[in-house]
Amino acid sequence: MSRVPDPIQDGLRRGWRVAGGAHGDLPTRMLCDVAIIGSGAGAGITAELLARAGLNVVMVEEGPLRSSSDFRQLESEAYPQLYQESAARKTRDKAVTVLQGRCVGGSTTVNWTSSFRTPDATLAYWQDHYALEGFAADDLAPYFAQAERRLSIGPWLAAPNENNDLLRRGAARLGIPAASILRNVKGCWNLGSCGLGCPTNAKQSMLVTCIPAALDLGASMLVETRADHFELANGKVSALVCSPATGGAPITIQARHYVLAAGAINSPAVLLRSQAPDPHGRLGKRTFLHPVVLSAAST
Repeated sequence: MSRVPDPIQDGLRRGWRVAGGAHGDLPTRMLCDVAIIGSGAGAGITAELLARAGLNVVMVEEGPLRSSSDFRQLESEAYPQLYQESAARKTRDKAVTVLQGRCVGGSTTVNWTSSFRTPDATLAYWQDHYALEGFAADDLAPYFAQAERRLSIGPWLAAPNENNDLLRRGAARLGIPAASILRNVKGCWNLGSCGLGCPTNAKQSMLVTCIPAALDLGASMLVETRADHFELANGKVSALVCSPATGGAPITIQARHYVLAAGAINSPAVLLRSQAPDPHGRLGKRTFLHPVVLSAAST
């Protein structure tokens, strides 16, 4: 494979403010406008938008900063480097494996690029049950469109392979609608190794889109840094306490605002460790999974 440009390495050479792991010692105290926990889908877009607004943003990521130069399509390297618990995180009964990213870009770095708008039925349910105003499909349409443009979300440009087309043909014969899912890619090489990190930077993950944009605008990032807990005072967050993944002195971040975007499993875990108020008794008890069938073969 010919070497492709690596925007992460280029940015580091330009002087991005990244600390932790191989990127230098972590500070013991930081002050900022906004501290963002996580670097995945929610965190990345938030970081770019707030940095463009001129705010001083600090991102905290538990995993390492890896890029296309590191992605060699090897499971033995990708799983321990890019996934929570080396891709072995499971539900308590061990019935479902949770393939969750643990790296800069979060799960967007290792997902399979499937991209779709929140279904209308889901938005209607939120409105009916939680009285959410301004979240109807028509209200959100311009924001969905903005994200689709930013992340190059569009249809597959290659014909489906035989096993996928067989599924499509079978569904058609049964009268089951089966459309191709949109993808966030640009110039995809169809290598089939999306889950191991994209070696060509075709996948428009947070790793190559929003996070580089935020860092170019002056945002800072702490990598291999675990968000331990919030310090609470008078019903408000007064500080975020973090620790280096490899051990060492804690880091205290004081911000005007905090964004907790560490995923559906790790976000409530931070709040539980912080002993945050939980008046409805729901904290950490409302996780929903989307199981899929995994098929594999060896020769």
